[in-house]
Amino acid sequence: MRDFKKVLAVFWVMFVFMLDLSASDMHAFEQEVIKISENAKKSVASIKTERKSRGNVQDPFYDFLRQFGFRGAPQPYNPKSQAMGTGFVIDEKGGYLVTNNHVISKAEKIEITIDGKKFKGKLIGADPQTDIGLVKIEGFKKGDIQELKFANSDNIKVGSFAIAIGNPFGLNHTVTFGIVSAKGRSGMNVTEYEDFIQTDAAINPGNSGGPLINTNGEVIGMNTAIFSQSGGYMGIGFAVPSNMIKEITTQFISGNKIQRAMMGVTIQELNDDLREYLNIEKNVEGALIGSVAKGSPAEKGGIQSGDVITSFNNKPVDSVSKLKNAVGFSPFGKKLPVEIIRNGKNMKLEVVLEKEFLMSETESFSSEEVAGELGLTLTTDKNNVTVSKVENGSLAFMAGIMEGDIIIAVNKKKVKNVSEVVNIVNKSKSILFLINRKGREFFVVVNR
Repeated sequence: MRDFKKVLAVFWVMFVFMLDLSASDMHAFEQEVIKISENAKKSVASIKTERKSRGNVQDPFYDFLRQFGFRGAPQPYNPKSQAMGTGFVIDEKGGYLVTNNHVISKAEKIEITIDGKKFKGKLIGADPQTDIGLVKIEGFKKGDIQELKFANSDNIKVGSFAIAIGNPFGLNHTVTFGIVSAKGRSGMNVTEYEDFIQTDAAINPGNSGGPLINTNGEVIGMNTAIFSQSGGYMGIGFAVPSNMIKEITTQFISGNKIQRAMMGVTIQELNDDLREYLNIEKNVEGALIGSVAKGSPAEKGGIQSGDVITSFNNKPVDSVSKLKNAVGFSPFGKKLPVEIIRNGKNMKLEVVLEKEFLMSETESFSSEEVAGELGLTLTTDKNNVTVSKVENGSLAFMAGIMEGDIIIAVNKKKVKNVSEVVNIVNKSKSILFLINRKGREFFVVVNR
C-alpha cells in the first residue's frame, strides 16, 4: 500500500504539471520523450553474464538492496549462475559499452543484446570503488550500435526531468520518467567514491548500468542502486554522474590503470562540538583533518592536523565524501588551491598531489595504567597511549571512544604516556582527543 501511494503521488505531480501545458505543448513534450526512447534502441543493451557460483545466487542488484535493509530470499543453488543488467554504448566506433561493475564482476561470459541482435562482450576494465565497468562489443557491424552523448553532470539542476532506460526484471527497453530529486548524495555505503544523482524515475533490479537521460537525449548518469525495503521501486534511485563515468572510462580506453590521488591525511565530518572547540561558526561546512602523514603532499603543502578544508581545487567541500572525490579525481603534479580554516581564521594553501603516496598504519602496544575520571582505562608502551577499557555510560563512552583506540594527542598536544594525558585532562573542561582507530585518525570531543 505504501508503494502504491508513493507511485500515485508521482503521477499526481506529473498530472498537475501537465494541466499547465497547452495541448500542443503536451503533444510536443510527449513526442520528445518518444523520440529519445526510439533513438536509444541501438544504444541501450541488455547484458547477461555467466559466472561460477559457490552457493545461493541472485541478481547482483540485490547485494546493494541488502545494504539498505532489504532481505530477499536467495534463488536456488546453480553451479553456473546467471545475472542480468543493462549497459549503454559510449563509443560506436570502438564498440565500447559502459555498465556497473557489479553487473559484470567475475563474469566468465558476457552476452550483449542490442535492438534484438546478440553480441559477445569482452571485459576491458572494472572499478569497484566507483562501480563502473567497461565492455567491448565484439562482432558488430556499422549501424548495429549507436553511442549516447554525455551531458555535463555538474550542470544538472534538482527538478530537471530524467528518463531511465533499462531492463528491469528482464523486461527489455523499459522507459520510465521522473525528475532529478537530489544531487551529490553520499554516505550510502554503496561505493568508495559516491556523488550520486538521486531520481524518482522508477528503477528496479535489472536497471543496473542503464542510462539516466535528460530531455536532450544526453546521459546525465548511470543507474546504480535503489533505496528499498521491499526489493522494488520505492521512489528513490541513485545514478553515478556522467562526469565520473567519463573520467574512469577514458582511462580504461586509453589502457591506463586507474590511479587516484591521495593527499596523505585522515579526515572526518564536522559536528557542533568540534565546531565550538575549533572556534568555527555553526553554519560552516567542511572536512576536518585528523592527521597528516610525514612526507605527504598535504604536509608539503602546509596542511596541519585540526585544519578544516572548505574548498579543494576550486570545488566546495561540505563533507568527507566531497573531499575524497575532489582529491581522488584531481590531476597529479600540479599546484591545486586549497582553502582551509585554522584556529578560526581563513587561509589559502597549495598542494601538489603524488601518484604513489600511501598512508601507513600505527601499531598499538599495551602496559596498563588508569585514568578514571572520564571512564577510561589507558595503557602506555613505546610512546603509545591505548584505550584498554571504556566504562558503559561514561563521558568517554558517550563521546564514542572505544577499546583499542590509540590516543595520539590531547587538545592538539601530542602525548606519549598516560601521565601526559592526565595532566592535560585535569586542566580542561572541554577535551579534544585525536584518536587512531585501526589506522584511521580522527577527533573526538569530551565535554564535562
